[in-house]
Amino acid sequence: MKASAIKLGSSLALMLMASGSFLASATTNGYKMVLIEDTPGVAALQAGQFDQGISETLASNSAEVDNFSRQMSLCVGFTKSGKLEQATGACDSAVSAAQQFHHVSNSDKREMRAYALTNRGVLRLLQNNNLAALADFKRAAELNRSDVSQHNLQRLELALNNANSGLDVAMVSAE
Repeated sequence: MKASAIKLGSSLALMLMASGSFLASATTNGYKMVLIEDTPGVAALQAGQFDQGISETLASNSAEVDNFSRQMSLCVGFTKSGKLEQATGACDSAVSAAQQFHHVSNSDKREMRAYALTNRGVLRLLQNNNLAALADFKRAAELNRSDVSQHNLQRLELALNNANSGLDVAMVSAE
Protein backbone atom coordinates (compact mmCIF):
# COMPACT_ATOMS: atom_id res chain seq x y z
CA MET A 1 0.00 0.00 0.00
CA LYS A 2 2.85 2.36 0.76
CA ALA A 3 4.18 2.02 -2.80
CA SER A 4 0.82 3.00 -4.27
CA ALA A 5 0.56 5.93 -1.86
CA ILE A 6 4.00 7.12 -2.92
CA LYS A 7 3.05 6.69 -6.57
CA LEU A 8 -0.16 8.65 -5.96
CA GLY A 9 1.74 11.43 -4.24
CA SER A 10 4.14 11.73 -7.14
CA SER A 11 1.24 11.61 -9.62
CA LEU A 12 -0.47 14.41 -7.75
CA ALA A 13 2.72 16.43 -7.78
CA LEU A 14 3.07 15.86 -11.52
CA MET A 15 -0.56 16.76 -12.04
CA LEU A 16 -0.19 19.99 -10.12
CA MET A 17 2.89 21.02 -12.04
CA ALA A 18 1.30 20.08 -15.35
CA SER A 19 0.20 22.78 -17.69
CA GLY A 20 -3.34 24.05 -17.63
CA SER A 21 -4.01 22.18 -20.84
CA PHE A 22 -3.64 18.86 -18.99
CA LEU A 23 -6.24 19.86 -16.46
CA ALA A 24 -8.48 21.30 -19.13
CA SER A 25 -8.24 18.23 -21.32
CA ALA A 26 -11.47 16.85 -19.91
CA THR A 27 -13.93 19.70 -20.37
CA THR A 28 -17.69 19.55 -20.34
CA ASN A 29 -19.55 22.61 -21.61
CA GLY A 30 -16.63 24.79 -20.56
CA TYR A 31 -16.34 23.20 -17.12
CA LYS A 32 -13.13 21.38 -16.30
CA MET A 33 -12.71 17.91 -14.89
CA VAL A 34 -9.53 16.45 -13.41
CA LEU A 35 -7.78 13.20 -14.25
CA ILE A 36 -4.77 11.74 -12.45
CA GLU A 37 -1.76 11.41 -14.73
CA ASP A 38 -0.16 8.08 -15.59
CA THR A 39 -3.09 5.88 -14.66
CA PRO A 40 -4.69 3.22 -16.89
CA GLY A 41 -7.32 4.66 -19.22
CA VAL A 42 -6.38 8.32 -18.85
CA ALA A 43 -4.77 8.66 -22.29
CA ALA A 44 -7.91 7.28 -23.94
CA LEU A 45 -10.15 9.53 -21.84
CA GLN A 46 -8.09 12.59 -22.78
CA ALA A 47 -8.37 11.57 -26.45
CA GLY A 48 -12.16 11.43 -26.17
CA GLN A 49 -12.30 7.63 -26.39
CA PHE A 50 -14.49 7.28 -23.33
CA ASP A 51 -15.61 3.65 -23.67
CA GLN A 52 -12.01 2.54 -24.22
CA GLY A 53 -10.81 4.64 -21.28
CA ILE A 54 -13.48 3.18 -19.02
CA SER A 55 -12.59 -0.35 -20.15
CA GLU A 56 -8.88 0.19 -19.52
CA THR A 57 -9.60 1.66 -16.11
CA LEU A 58 -11.89 -1.21 -15.13
CA ALA A 59 -9.38 -3.79 -16.40
CA SER A 60 -6.55 -2.39 -14.27
CA ASN A 61 -5.69 -3.97 -10.94
CA SER A 62 -4.83 -2.48 -7.56
CA ALA A 63 -1.10 -2.87 -8.27
CA GLU A 64 -1.46 -0.57 -11.28
CA VAL A 65 -3.76 2.09 -9.86
CA ASP A 66 -5.11 3.15 -6.46
CA ASN A 67 -8.84 3.37 -5.82
CA PHE A 68 -8.91 7.19 -5.82
CA SER A 69 -7.28 7.48 -9.25
CA ARG A 70 -9.50 4.68 -10.60
CA GLN A 71 -12.68 6.37 -9.36
CA MET A 72 -11.57 9.76 -10.71
CA SER A 73 -11.07 8.23 -14.17
CA LEU A 74 -14.42 6.43 -14.01
CA CYS A 75 -16.14 9.61 -12.82
CA VAL A 76 -14.83 11.52 -15.84
CA GLY A 77 -15.36 8.67 -18.30
CA PHE A 78 -18.93 7.92 -17.28
CA THR A 79 -19.79 11.63 -17.09
CA LYS A 80 -18.37 12.40 -20.51
CA SER A 81 -20.08 9.34 -22.07
CA GLY A 82 -23.46 10.31 -20.60
CA LYS A 83 -23.71 7.35 -18.22
CA LEU A 84 -24.78 9.59 -15.38
CA GLU A 85 -26.01 6.93 -12.96
CA GLN A 86 -22.67 5.11 -13.12
CA ALA A 87 -20.87 8.45 -12.94
CA THR A 88 -22.68 9.28 -9.70
CA GLY A 89 -21.33 6.15 -8.02
CA ALA A 90 -17.80 6.75 -9.29
CA CYS A 91 -17.76 10.45 -8.39
CA ASP A 92 -19.11 9.78 -4.88
CA SER A 93 -16.54 7.00 -4.46
CA ALA A 94 -13.72 9.34 -5.52
CA VAL A 95 -14.77 11.88 -2.88
CA SER A 96 -14.78 9.13 -0.22
CA ALA A 97 -11.53 7.54 -1.41
CA ALA A 98 -9.70 10.84 -1.08
CA GLN A 99 -10.20 10.71 2.68
CA GLN A 100 -9.21 7.07 3.07
CA PHE A 101 -5.51 7.36 2.23
CA HIS A 102 -3.34 6.71 5.26
CA HIS A 103 0.06 7.44 3.74
CA VAL A 104 -0.52 10.94 2.38
CA SER A 105 -0.49 14.26 4.17
CA ASN A 106 -3.65 16.07 5.20
CA SER A 107 -2.94 18.80 2.63
CA ASP A 108 -2.73 16.15 -0.12
CA LYS A 109 -6.02 14.65 1.09
CA ARG A 110 -7.66 18.10 0.92
CA GLU A 111 -6.32 18.58 -2.59
CA MET A 112 -7.51 15.14 -3.70
CA ARG A 113 -10.95 15.74 -2.22
CA ALA A 114 -11.16 19.15 -3.91
CA TYR A 115 -10.51 17.60 -7.31
CA ALA A 116 -13.06 14.86 -6.67
CA LEU A 117 -15.64 17.46 -5.61
CA THR A 118 -14.90 19.50 -8.72
CA ASN A 119 -15.54 16.46 -10.92
CA ARG A 120 -18.73 15.63 -9.05
CA GLY A 121 -19.86 19.24 -9.44
CA VAL A 122 -19.59 18.96 -13.22
CA LEU A 123 -21.63 15.76 -13.11
CA ARG A 124 -24.28 17.47 -10.99
CA LEU A 125 -24.55 20.26 -13.56
CA LEU A 126 -25.28 17.67 -16.22
CA GLN A 127 -27.95 16.26 -13.89
CA ASN A 128 -29.52 19.76 -13.75
CA ASN A 129 -28.73 20.08 -10.05
CA ASN A 130 -27.14 23.54 -10.02
CA LEU A 131 -27.37 24.00 -6.25
CA ALA A 132 -25.54 20.74 -5.51
CA ALA A 133 -22.94 21.63 -8.17
CA LEU A 134 -22.46 25.04 -6.60
CA ALA A 135 -22.01 23.45 -3.16
CA ASP A 136 -19.39 21.03 -4.55
CA PHE A 137 -17.53 23.82 -6.38
CA LYS A 138 -17.55 26.05 -3.28
CA ARG A 139 -16.28 23.26 -1.05
CA ALA A 140 -13.58 22.38 -3.59
CA ALA A 141 -12.43 26.01 -3.69
CA GLU A 142 -12.34 26.11 0.13
CA LEU A 143 -10.20 22.97 0.25
CA ASN A 144 -7.83 23.95 -2.55
CA ARG A 145 -7.81 27.15 -4.55
CA SER A 146 -6.59 25.50 -7.75
CA ASP A 147 -7.16 26.99 -11.18
CA VAL A 148 -9.69 24.25 -11.94
CA SER A 149 -11.81 24.73 -8.84
CA GLN A 150 -11.73 28.52 -9.23
CA HIS A 151 -12.63 28.31 -12.92
CA ASN A 152 -15.64 26.04 -12.33
CA LEU A 153 -16.92 28.05 -9.37
CA GLN A 154 -16.61 31.39 -11.15
CA ARG A 155 -18.20 30.03 -14.32
CA LEU A 156 -21.22 28.66 -12.45
CA GLU A 157 -21.62 31.77 -10.28
CA LEU A 158 -21.58 33.94 -13.42
CA ALA A 159 -24.16 31.71 -15.11
CA LEU A 160 -26.40 31.79 -12.03
CA ASN A 161 -26.06 35.55 -11.70
CA ASN A 162 -26.95 36.01 -15.37
CA ALA A 163 -29.92 33.68 -14.91
CA ASN A 164 -31.06 35.71 -11.91
CA SER A 165 -30.75 38.91 -13.94
CA GLY A 166 -32.93 37.41 -16.62
CA LEU A 167 -35.47 36.37 -14.02
CA ASP A 168 -35.48 39.88 -12.54
CA VAL A 169 -36.15 41.33 -16.00
CA ALA A 170 -38.96 38.82 -16.58
CA MET A 171 -40.51 39.65 -13.22
CA VAL A 172 -40.40 43.41 -13.93
CA SER A 173 -41.90 42.88 -17.39
CA ALA A 174 -44.73 40.81 -15.92
CA GLU A 175 -45.79 43.56 -13.51
